[in-house]
Amino acid sequence: MGRGPKKMTEALIKEWQIEGRGRGEGADYKPWLEIFDLSSLGRVSRPFSPKCGRSVHLLSDVEANTFSALEWSQRVTGIREEFPLDRELTLEIAADLGIAHPYYPGTKVPTVMTVDFLVDFHDNDQKRLEAWDCKRTEDSEDPRQIEKLQIARTYFGGMDIPHRLVFHSELPMQKIRNIEWIRGGMLKTGEDEQYAGALREQSLIMSHDLAGSTRNQPLQEYCRDFEIRQGLNPGEGLRVAKLLMYERVLICDLNNPDLASAPLASFRCTFKADSLRAMGGR
Repeated sequence: MGRGPKKMTEALIKEWQIEGRGRGEGADYKPWLEIFDLSSLGRVSRPFSPKCGRSVHLLSDVEANTFSALEWSQRVTGIREEFPLDRELTLEIAADLGIAHPYYPGTKVPTVMTVDFLVDFHDNDQKRLEAWDCKRTEDSEDPRQIEKLQIARTYFGGMDIPHRLVFHSELPMQKIRNIEWIRGGMLKTGEDEQYAGALREQSLIMSHDLAGSTRNQPLQEYCRDFEIRQGLNPGEGLRVAKLLMYERVLICDLNNPDLASAPLASFRCTFKADSLRAMGGR
């Protein structure tokens, strides 16, 4: 849940509502809290998300790691971060539970509580919503954190939306490190390709090559050979391979601690002519 800016007023809350914060879906969604609004207990980040179609606002390392795992999942079709809860309802729930509702520090303004992620899932043609809060393990012993989570759980329970609590210590960090390594192949903000469609072109060439390959050399060695054959700069071959992994054209074991050194035999190529799209950043 968001911790709120140092100084909030009802006028600012109204302004944010008029801006459309907390509303919209996909590329049109605007989070209630943005990285510019508050100091964070961890590193804030604003990566571009192809799945969301926009840059997302992540207020801590815990949120960033949880988001990486959610975005990677093919069952997840949408993610809305820092999603606001209806304040009148949370005030009512807090009163019913006998819990003090949070207020913005140094004010008499009740906090607009948020859930870290409101997640859209699509399983077996069934769509559903889940609310996710992610916390550091030490927060599990903080009575005040527990009270605020109880308000959120009651709030979503009344809407028949499951409320999930994820602790950082429970996250599959090896998988998340690999996901971030794979995402590193995407175009960065402001970065241009050598020419329009260059990455897609090289991705198609590598896909064709790997689909019929019986090589068993390490991935990074294959990528260096690919660079020589295609006249690419050092590192570009591995970048193309990362894009193929992101697109699930090249299937890998995310539990492998060193994917770059993994033999090609440990990967599976699912190449189809229409399975690639140009990968970019913002």
